[in-house]
Amino acid sequence: MSGRVVRFLAAVLVLLGVSTACGSSDRPRELSLDDVRPCDLISRAELRDLRVEAPPRPVSVVAGSDEEGTSCRYSPVYGGTVSVAVVTNHGIARWTNGSMASSRAVELPRVRGYRAIRLEYGESESGPHDSCTSYVDVASDQSLKVHVSENSADDPPTCETARRFAGNAVRTLSE
Repeated sequence: MSGRVVRFLAAVLVLLGVSTACGSSDRPRELSLDDVRPCDLISRAELRDLRVEAPPRPVSVVAGSDEEGTSCRYSPVYGGTVSVAVVTNHGIARWTNGSMASSRAVELPRVRGYRAIRLEYGESESGPHDSCTSYVDVASDQSLKVHVSENSADDPPTCETARRFAGNAVRTLSE
């Protein structure tokens, strides 16, 4: 009986935490991205698990935006590319405060306790193999960005891949 009560109370607390966290940027702690090299965020063992055999390629800019920072490009064996970027001049608030009319932020389950969003463009919702851009709120005015290019139906869903890369990167940042 007491086990049921404990599980019920735990479920209520989780639901309260999710509902109160959706509108905030609370984080377990600040994970500064200053001086972080994104190619160092995922270990060789994790790369094997993610099915990346080629060495990651550092990129000196964050592609496609006014975001500052650096990124790292990975090429999984199943095709496409994954880019992990440390964005040092914008947190996720720029996407969630409604000022970016060309996209909308969709809340995702937290990544190791950190708020995460996915960007949707246009009127319709993206499919599982369309490109996926997600952000993890790791510090004030800083975020971890993971972009996975469009892939085929035989490949893992792009946002699932983004979440796996983000989880590994946040774990490394937390250590």
